[in-house]
Amino acid sequence: MIDDRIIARVAELFYIHDVNQYEIAEKFNFSKAKVCRLIKEAKKRKVIEFQIKNVDKRPIELEQKFEKIFKLREVIIFYNSDIKGYDEELVFREVGKMGSDYIHRILENNLNFALTWGKTLYHVIKNLKLDKKYNVNVFSTIGSVSLTETAYQNVNLAQMLSERIGGTCYPIYLPLILETPELKESLMQENVINKVIGDTSKIDYYFTSLGTISKNSRMYTLGGFDLNFFNALISKKIVGEIGLNFYDIKGNFINAGLEDRTIKLSVEEIKKIKNKIAIAFGPEKIDALKGFLKTGIADVLITDSKTAEKVLTDI
Repeated sequence: MIDDRIIARVAELFYIHDVNQYEIAEKFNFSKAKVCRLIKEAKKRKVIEFQIKNVDKRPIELEQKFEKIFKLREVIIFYNSDIKGYDEELVFREVGKMGSDYIHRILENNLNFALTWGKTLYHVIKNLKLDKKYNVNVFSTIGSVSLTETAYQNVNLAQMLSERIGGTCYPIYLPLILETPELKESLMQENVINKVIGDTSKIDYYFTSLGTISKNSRMYTLGGFDLNFFNALISKKIVGEIGLNFYDIKGNFINAGLEDRTIKLSVEEIKKIKNKIAIAFGPEKIDALKGFLKTGIADVLITDSKTAEKVLTDI
């Protein structure tokens, strides 16, 4: 059995002096495999310990809790629980930066991106600042909408993202909601994802915000949907939507009565996408986020700690 001294020497050379495993193996006449085992043994015996400095442990612990409870691959949280009140513009700015940092981290050539719409995604894309351009494809996933400001609409965001990171944009120049199911059927050949790459499983990253169902929702206040429609959604206990796919607090997708007239990706098409990133926050999004996380669709969540803590109550 090798004693702690030699294990400490190996660990010191590797972690502190940046000596590679081949050189350590030659120095001590060990095999590279043995050096690797000794490095692992150093951690096991606590001959060497690691400490992450200058990082607030509070969001990390909350992120880990979310990942475990909702079976998410990654959760990224802006910590604002120690800030009095809820500064929405601050959260838009900071969560937007976290979203743009995530895109910067995963960017490489020949990726296929798809996205929905909303102010949250606008702030993510607005924060993107790159030193180089990439060869990527950016796809619209819903028809053009008049349910929100022009800057936050899907076509504009897809074009804006492609301009920031490079590549080609594939917008959908069709209305979001058509007059008849027959018209939708005849126009679905214009679904750019199916037309250009086929199956949505070829989409690498899907970015979405969450819509809320209330009289304060932008979809209602901007006149996109009337009060009768919202009352119908509420009567069905619908709490949110993702790309115009509506769901309840338990994570069940519910027919809202628009499905046969709406240009969008279906739930099944969204599920096939490799990486699905949801970015949502704010007091009005609590129920929408609770329900969405229960759908099991999300792989990555970006939010703030005040929202996260409220979501964890009564789940």
